[in-house]
Amino acid sequence: MSRQRAALRLSLKALTGAAVLGALLALPAAPASAAAKEAAKPPAKTAAAKARPTKASTPAAPACYNRAEHAAEQMMRLHTEMMVVGLTCRTVVPDKKPFDLYQDFSVKNRALLSNSEASLISYYKRSGAGGNATRQFDMFRTELANEVSRRAATIGIPQYCANFVDRSAAAKDLTPDDLRTLTADEKNAGLMHLASRPLCDVKVVSGPDPVFAVAQATPAPAAPKAAAAKAKAPAKAAAPAKPKQKVAAVPAKQSVAVR
Repeated sequence: MSRQRAALRLSLKALTGAAVLGALLALPAAPASAAAKEAAKPPAKTAAAKARPTKASTPAAPACYNRAEHAAEQMMRLHTEMMVVGLTCRTVVPDKKPFDLYQDFSVKNRALLSNSEASLISYYKRSGAGGNATRQFDMFRTELANEVSRRAATIGIPQYCANFVDRSAAAKDLTPDDLRTLTADEKNAGLMHLASRPLCDVKVVSGPDPVFAVAQATPAPAAPKAAAAKAKAPAKAAAPAKPKQKVAAVPAKQSVAVR
């Protein structure tokens, strides 16, 4: 009897386990966990594989000119000024033919002008700022012409032409050596050159400002509070004095003689 009961218990356990296993198999498959999904993904590429070759960083534009570039800008400034004078003043002073002066100067100094343009274009290439160096030079020349035109408008066209047409005539007669001195030698030219960038080989050092002893006045002692309060309070206007009334003289009594 005990053997039958033990066999029955074993069979019930087996049936129960089979039923549970069947129920589990009949259930829909549960979604895989995030960890399982990550494990199923192919191995990620390494950082070295993802990295792409980057372009070399361009060097910053130099903040200064060498001697040839500085002189080239001076030449361009002179030539641009003559061009603006020729276009602006040809109807103001037609007898001086300012535009012909500009053209004659351009033909006479073609080699110097060409060398100056090439020097500035070389600067823009060397600066590494990106873009077409020739286009950058053209933009610089356009802005230079606009700067000269604004100055002419500020001075006033009649006054501007009266002064600068004669300068164009003097510039046309300069020799190449004169132009080299004018553009490259500030000391002998007697001019202070205006340039968009300083010279690289000229270092300007500014010292500290001198300290001067300044005498200070001794502060006046503070007035007492009561006196200050009285000073602040507006003075009351004095009441007008009453006019004095004139008293009429009373005639003295006359004595009467009794007889």
